[in-house]
Amino acid sequence: MNLSIFIARRYLFSKKKQNAINIISIISMIGVAIGTTALIVVLSVFNGIDTLLTEATDSFTPDLTISPAKGKFITTDTTLIDQLARMPEISSCDPVVEENSLVKFGDKLVPVVVKGVDSTYAEHVNILPSIVSGIYSLEKDGKPAVVMGYGIAAALKIRLGTLSPVTFYYPDRKASSASSSALNSQQIYPLGIFSAQQDIDGKYVITGMETARELFGVPGQISKIEIKLKDPNQIESLKEKLSVQIQPTYKIENKYDLNRSFYAMMKSEKLAVFLILLFILLIASFNIIGSVSMLIIDKKEDIGIYQALGMTKEKIISIFKLEGNLITGFGALIGLALGTILCLLQEYYGFITLGNGSYIVSAYPVKVIASDILIIMITVIAIGYLASHFPVKYLVNKIVKS
Repeated sequence: MNLSIFIARRYLFSKKKQNAINIISIISMIGVAIGTTALIVVLSVFNGIDTLLTEATDSFTPDLTISPAKGKFITTDTTLIDQLARMPEISSCDPVVEENSLVKFGDKLVPVVVKGVDSTYAEHVNILPSIVSGIYSLEKDGKPAVVMGYGIAAALKIRLGTLSPVTFYYPDRKASSASSSALNSQQIYPLGIFSAQQDIDGKYVITGMETARELFGVPGQISKIEIKLKDPNQIESLKEKLSVQIQPTYKIENKYDLNRSFYAMMKSEKLAVFLILLFILLIASFNIIGSVSMLIIDKKEDIGIYQALGMTKEKIISIFKLEGNLITGFGALIGLALGTILCLLQEYYGFITLGNGSYIVSAYPVKVIASDILIIMITVIAIGYLASHFPVKYLVNKIVKS
């Protein structure tokens, strides 16, 4: 065994002349363990929330979108749709008619995005688990129906049990300035309410494609083609492939282009929390400085003996640096074990619940990611190394010189 490691290990577990050194060492170890546990738990909770929101958002956000390079609508290209459907990488492709509109119910008027889809859309995007009230249906007794987000339904104060339809308004493209009415309007029955993610719930309503075409006055046209992939990891490669194949009258975007602010927000929130907890851990590492500094003073006679036996100054410094690293290492390992166990118990058993209320999940979502744990361990050990490196070097140099 390396001599420096042997001596540092002995110092860690042996009783010192001043009992306070042992207490401070234990406190330092506990501080590192608690900080490491907090980092693992909090980041795992953020991972769980991010995964939950991403899955909910992905139900409505396609992996790739093909839309007109200019304008809002384009004539339906059945050849392109058939070509996409035959590609082995693509799970589904859905033509969509999508545009802003106003919806009125009673005296409430709310801006929305109307999304007109065909009958197979629900199967492709797996929207049914998001229905929190009513049913998913695009027609009722042969009349057009609509499924709307929870935020819109709350703003309009809609109750699905009523027989009253909601009214949608959109500017009439063919209306002249002298026309008495410059708006297209349609009365559509609300049959269901979905809840996925706040921005989506307060923005989208879903209805049949022909209903949307009639409202917007665009017969035979679509606004985009939404594509779902069998393997989401192929998003970038397929985007490049399709960019070469499709005509310049189209543009292609991936889900990160369409929801850039959403994904940026999730990353920035996680980074901010990580840095805050890291700062707290950095403050806790001052205990390591105190513990190692007091140990050097306590072992001043030993340092003289090591020097008399021919041990170099660098070797003596390495002993006490290893002491600080051992305190950090044991604290980090304890925190790693405790944090991981807590997260796994929550992930599989959900013992911490969200309480009473209408939530997508009943317990706090948690997801342990190996790369996060690796980053945490490297960061904690680096903090411990820096906390002991400079004080040890300074104090040993001072003692050895004297």
